[in-house]
Amino acid sequence: MWTAFVKKRADIEQLMQSPTPSSSLVIQALQIELIKIHDVDNVKLSSCNKCLYMKPSTILFMLELEQCIEHVYCELCQYTNGVSEKFKYFVTYLRQNGINNKCDAISILRKIYDKNLYIECELIVYAVDNIVYNALHEE
Repeated sequence: MWTAFVKKRADIEQLMQSPTPSSSLVIQALQIELIKIHDVDNVKLSSCNKCLYMKPSTILFMLELEQCIEHVYCELCQYTNGVSEKFKYFVTYLRQNGINNKCDAISILRKIYDKNLYIECELIVYAVDNIVYNALHEE
């Protein structure tokens, strides 16, 4: 939704500057309307029978955050790839070392993970059951 919102940036900016109340724009399932409440311009965002009201300046500010959001998205993608690679590493390590039961697998994982790496710590805490299952059951 965010990328579609940003792609319509020019249309949104034009709508925010529209002198005509009740002007609107639809982006996928999101309807954006310029309305007046007590003679003050407001933006009504509607989707799935829910709505949110904002000032036009807030909508324009959100568009200024495009680069920040893209940066955070790229970091999230890198983090996700890192998690996937570490998960695969742990599964492969257990398979290559012939571990065939859960207790031994957990014991080995606790010995080999790097306690200074955030991703490895989180995987050991939150995904150890999945790692062990994949190592013992899936090829």
